Amino acid sequence: MKKTILVLLISIVAISMAATFSLTGCKDVSEEVVAEEVEEAVEEAVEEDMNEPDPWIQEKRDLEKPYITGEVRFTGVEGEVPVYDLDLILTKAQVAEIQSMGLKGAYIDNNTAGEYSLAIVGGARDTFEYLNIEMVAETSADFDPTKQASDVETVMALDPDLIIGYPVDPTSATAVFQPVVDAGIPLVCVSNRPKDYEIGKDFVGISTNNPYDNAYAIVEIMVEQLPEDAVVGIATYDDEYFVLNVMDQAFRDGVADLAPGWTVIEQGFIDWQGVGEIATAMVIKDPEIEAFYSTWFDPAMVAVQDLKAIERGDIKVYTFGMNTPAIIDLLDPDGMVKGLTSDFTWNVGMNSAIMAVYGILGIEAPEMVVVPTTNVTADNVLEVWDMSYRNVPVPSEIEDALAAIGE
Repeated sequence: MKKTILVLLISIVAISMAATFSLTGCKDVSEEVVAEEVEEAVEEAVEEDMNEPDPWIQEKRDLEKPYITGEVRFTGVEGEVPVYDLDLILTKAQVAEIQSMGLKGAYIDNNTAGEYSLAIVGGARDTFEYLNIEMVAETSADFDPTKQASDVETVMALDPDLIIGYPVDPTSATAVFQPVVDAGIPLVCVSNRPKDYEIGKDFVGISTNNPYDNAYAIVEIMVEQLPEDAVVGIATYDDEYFVLNVMDQAFRDGVADLAPGWTVIEQGFIDWQGVGEIATAMVIKDPEIEAFYSTWFDPAMVAVQDLKAIERGDIKVYTFGMNTPAIIDLLDPDGMVKGLTSDFTWNVGMNSAIMAVYGILGIEAPEMVVVPTTNVTADNVLEVWDMSYRNVPVPSEIEDALAAIGE
């Protein structure tokens, strides 16, 4: 539209110039001069237009802007400096170039179960589709490094041009994704960085959320709902997993900054399915516990289930991320979940795809790209779901829960 208007304006000016020259008796000269000037102006206008950010990508970026309220407050395991994704764009010309190349891409995931994982994959898939990149494979390792290694083998046989990988863990990822590195295929990693890999050499970079803000914002919610001397139980992830480790540390930092009067009772876990037992053991030993935090929604909802079983449904539960059980409990006036935060999950997938395209185009990408955080409430759950989980339909159970409270 901008280009069309500009060309029309140039044409009008050109006609005016031609008329002026004609009136002065310089018709032949003026037509030649005007034609050349018009051609040059149109070429400049077209070139300028094609160097503008692609509107499809820019629209996704614009949604995030109101939620970016400060600087990124963490660094990567190797000192990577994370940046928000607002400047991770492709121009119209770059999009046209990629669309003409007939590329093939693949997504090698650690697990695709649940709405959160589906949203990340969906962001990558939708972006590949827009860029005319054929998605030749989407794999799920079920958190098994051996299976992920097999998945890489299978994908490599399909001769992809670019790959997004979500490593099961940093240690196993080094060997698992080595065939991709050896083949010189642009690789973008989601969240976990393979040990000993060099950004810009072995892989393009890391796409993830903002784990620090995800958890710090939870403390901000809790401070509004709990007394200054609250006793809080927390179950934190006790193994190496970058974003989870950052979230748990951010929660501790938030308590130190905002709620120094709280008594915090902490227990680590590795198997999230056992967090219910951890939570009940905490509460039996320290019955004054009135609130409970765990790193993300899966362990938190196991804790909800087991705490209800021992008739401690009075305990307020807080965590990161949206899944159907967590949202339903949040919407229930008698539910235990009293605070959730979310990221722009679909955008993590889109960012991964764009970073991989940077690798194709030979553009240096940021070391680590993140998306912002927002709180989830009964009033905004559909809005946040639409922004965060774009390609995942709202489950009917959530719609029913909203209807039950008149939302």
